Amino acid sequence: MFDRFKSKAAHTAKRAGLLSGGLLATLVGIAFLTVAAWTYLVQTTDALTAALVLGSVFTGVGLVVIGIASAQGDHSGEQATSPGLASANHQADHSSGQPPLMQAFLHGMQAGVSATQGRR
Repeated sequence: MFDRFKSKAAHTAKRAGLLSGGLLATLVGIAFLTVAAWTYLVQTTDALTAALVLGSVFTGVGLVVIGIASAQGDHSGEQATSPGLASANHQADHSSGQPPLMQAFLHGMQAGVSATQGRR
């Protein structure tokens, strides 16, 4: 019993170590790329333009990552638990975040499943 926990702990520690190392290498790479981009932009333009370009790039990447993270957080609890997408259809009816096309699709899916279950 404890061997299983030891094995899981060792696997988790190894994974965390590898992810930390990969993150550190990525951050060092981003730092070097930023310095290289700064040097190139300062040589071809002026310092103000270089700062604007790099600031815009990092701000854009940050906003995209924030958007992806917030979109993933919104959909984490929307898995259908009953057969035939009944809970997904129920969620679609009460959520204003879904487009009308998606609500119509889920409604049609539920109607088809209900018709199929009625025949059995």
